[in-house]
Amino acid sequence: MQNAKIKAVAASVPDDVEYTTDYNDLFGEEHVRKFIISTGVQRRFTSHRLGVTASDLCCATAEKILTELNYDRNKVDALIFASSSRDYLEPVTATILQDRLGLSDDCMCYDIPLGCSAYVYGLYLAAMHINSGCRSVLLLSGSTGEQLPDGYVPSEIPMLFGNGGSATLLEYDENAEPTYGLLRSIGRDFKMLVSPFSGQRHAFWPMVQKFGYEKACAYRDLFHMEGMDVMRFSLKEVVTMINDFKERFVCDYDEYEILACHQANKLIISNLARKIKFPLSKIPLSIVDYGNTGCASIPLAICEHYSNKNTSQDSGKILTCGFGIGLSLGIVGITVEPQNCFPVFRVKERYDDGLSFEDYK
Repeated sequence: MQNAKIKAVAASVPDDVEYTTDYNDLFGEEHVRKFIISTGVQRRFTSHRLGVTASDLCCATAEKILTELNYDRNKVDALIFASSSRDYLEPVTATILQDRLGLSDDCMCYDIPLGCSAYVYGLYLAAMHINSGCRSVLLLSGSTGEQLPDGYVPSEIPMLFGNGGSATLLEYDENAEPTYGLLRSIGRDFKMLVSPFSGQRHAFWPMVQKFGYEKACAYRDLFHMEGMDVMRFSLKEVVTMINDFKERFVCDYDEYEILACHQANKLIISNLARKIKFPLSKIPLSIVDYGNTGCASIPLAICEHYSNKNTSQDSGKILTCGFGIGLSLGIVGITVEPQNCFPVFRVKERYDDGLSFEDYK
C-alpha cells in the first residue's frame, strides 16, 4: 500500500517494576535462574497494584505524540484500539479514548480485540484507512493483566508477562515509502491458546450454578496455553509466513534495520531468527527488561531500539511480526521516522470514568 507514512511511535509501561529474582523465595533460586536463561526476562512492569489499564497506557502515549508534535487533533480521522485488554465489554474502548484525547466527533473509532498479533493487524488496517481517505490515523495497542487482591500468592509462575501500551500515528503522504503486509489466521488450532470460559459460549452464571461461585471465578479467569504446541506454531507457521513474505515482495533482509517481532520469549526469538536466517543482532530483545508485553511488545521494541542510539544515519525501514492467540499472525514492512520514536516512559495515572457501583443498584 502507498501513501501511509508513520509519523511517530511512542510506548509506555506502568510505574511499578518487578524483578524476576523477587520470586526466588516463592519458586526457588534454581528454578528462577533457569527461567531467566530460557525466557530472557530479568524484570517486568506490572499494573495490578496501580490499577492502570491498557487504555491508560495507550492514552498517555498518544498524548505524548500529539503534544510533542503539536499535532492538529482535528486531523485524526480514525482511532483504532488494537488490544484484548478492553475497559468494558461494551462499549468499545476506542470511543472512550477519542473523548479523552479531545479528538473530533468526526473521528471513526473501533477496537480490534486480538492478542499478540493486534499491532501488525492494526498497522495494516490503519494503512488501508489512509488509502481510503483518512488524513491521519491513531493506532493504540497495549496489554495489561488482571488486578489482583492483596496478599495474592500465584500458583503458576507469573514472571513472563509484563504490561505496556503504545501509540502509532500514521498520516497521508504521497511520498511515503510503501507498506507491505501479509496476514494469516489458523483458527483450527484456537484451543492451543485460549481463555475458554470468559465469554458467551460458556457463560458465567451457568458455571456458578454448576460449580459454585469460587470455582466459576477460577474458570472465568483461566488462560490455557499448550507450551510445546505454541513453540511448534512459532517455528513452523510463523517461519513459513515470513518466508512467503520474503518471496512475494522480493525482500532483502539487508534493506531492513531491525525485525521488531513479538517478544514471546528469548528461546522462540533466537530459534525464529535461525530458521529464517535473519541476524539475531538486528532483533531487539525488549523482553529482557519488559517481559512479554503482548501486542505492545513490537512498538515497545521499536522505541527501545531507536531512542537509545544516534539515529541520524538510520532509514527507519523495519519489519514487524506478530503472532499468537487466535491463532493469528502477520508480518508488515514499514518505515518509521527514527527521531520520532520516543523513549519508553512510565505511567501511574489511572483514568476516573465517573462510574460507581452505587449508580447501578
